[in-house]
Amino acid sequence: MKWITPIFRRIEKCVAEILFLPHSNRRINRFLHRDTLKEIIINLQGDLDFKLGELLLSKLEELSESPRKILFDASELESATLEGVSILNRLPERFPTSQFAICSVPTRIEISARGEKEIRVFSDRESAKSYLIAADSDAGSSAFAENSPVLVNCPICFHLLKIQTSGNYGCPVCHSKFFATKDRRTSAFERLL
Repeated sequence: MKWITPIFRRIEKCVAEILFLPHSNRRINRFLHRDTLKEIIINLQGDLDFKLGELLLSKLEELSESPRKILFDASELESATLEGVSILNRLPERFPTSQFAICSVPTRIEISARGEKEIRVFSDRESAKSYLIAADSDAGSSAFAENSPVLVNCPICFHLLKIQTSGNYGCPVCHSKFFATKDRRTSAFERLL
């Protein structure tokens, strides 16, 4: 029995962790960004079948933080079954706050989704990365559109408050200070501007 040790290396300011699958010689390369741990690049290799799809789904469910930006690189994918592709296409429904993209799909493999939420397919990795980055910046800029009032909860006493922009605020009920982000999340710590 051979012992396979994880291989770590630096690529694009990321840490590469190679996960070997127990049922075959296929593997998933998972790249975690050091700062936010919210951007993941998964290199699909071998056959995208039911077992690989289920393993991929279970690994994504283990990650607790949400939302995420997930890029699937299919350049080393050899084949795909209908079951594996259907699991991949259901990921946007399973993780609605995350954003997905697929790049470098070989011409002999068809990964197409039909539905309201589909995974965008790109010819190269750079265009897929720029799509995910642009989608994130578009969502952040429209969170507080035209200084319209937004209702948020105080992170200490959960009193409902109306705010108009991101920044530091004080709760009139419990007198605690908190910070409201552009995507309507509140943090109990005051942020220096």
